[in-house]
Amino acid sequence: MKCPYCDNEMKLGYIQCRDGVQWTLKKQLVAALSVFGKECTSLANGAADNSNVVYAYKCDSCKKVIIDYSNREV
Repeated sequence: MKCPYCDNEMKLGYIQCRDGVQWTLKKQLVAALSVFGKECTSLANGAADNSNVVYAYKCDSCKKVIIDYSNREV
């Protein structure tokens, strides 16, 4: 994948988190069994059998990470 910021090639890897990778509108305290509510988006994208690992592209040049959570094949 080409970086949309600098047009260099990005590396495909993983972002991992013990309790699932989530996006939230506001920063929240993350407890062991957190429930983020309706304004939470799971970034699970098929990288694993659960939501604890997601595929992500990293650009070494401009230090950006891109996660496509559409469940498309990478």
